[in-house]
Amino acid sequence: MRGRLGKYSLWQFRDFFMQHGIGIAIIGLLWGYTLLAPLRAAMSQSAVPMAVGSPVWGIVMQITSAVVSVSVLIAMNGIVSSDRKNGYYRFLFSKPINRVLYYAQSFLVYMIGVLLIMAILSALLRTVLPSFNVYYFLLYAALVYIAMGGIGFFLSVATRYDWLSLAAVWLGSRMLRAIYSGPRAGWKGKVVEILPPVHRLDDVANSLIGTGSASFSDIIWLGGYGLLCFALGLVVLRYGSLAD
Repeated sequence: MRGRLGKYSLWQFRDFFMQHGIGIAIIGLLWGYTLLAPLRAAMSQSAVPMAVGSPVWGIVMQITSAVVSVSVLIAMNGIVSSDRKNGYYRFLFSKPINRVLYYAQSFLVYMIGVLLIMAILSALLRTVLPSFNVYYFLLYAALVYIAMGGIGFFLSVATRYDWLSLAAVWLGSRMLRAIYSGPRAGWKGKVVEILPPVHRLDDVANSLIGTGSASFSDIIWLGGYGLLCFALGLVVLRYGSLAD
């Protein structure tokens, strides 16, 4: 079974790049171009490099962190639900393959695929902005994949419309936490505490991409929440039914 499962990873890589990777690369390049064009102009007019903490660096943080979130959203689209909706699971698991291990491997393969694309895009950005650290950026991308991707994996197991529900949960959590925060929020503020800790992402992006370090509690909250959702997804796969 392990040998068969290992061979499946090659097909999972192919499926990722054909179904998700191309779209991620195109979107990343388009967003990157909107960033690189003004950066080139600014760098040509100034001999001073764009330092961490400068106004331009803030723009870089916003765009690069947004590219990561959109990339993970695209990667999680249909990771489990597509096989269920199209009936592919009947063919996949007609062979002695453990479906829990199969989709856990898919999650890992997709993570590697996202990080490979992010590495290429960030390397291109570094040619214009030498102060941009590719390794730090990949650490941030890995954290967002675990945090956001774990939620997306669970939603893909539990629902048919995973990407739409993931976007709603991710953006809705940020909005609700912004509205119902502080001591005046009352019981509503307590309720939103169970939502994904998306409000911690901005600080993590600025510190992790910029310096390679971030608040340990923020990393634990984000990564732990995603891993918990990923584990719940595996449990549902183990005891639930793939048939709609």
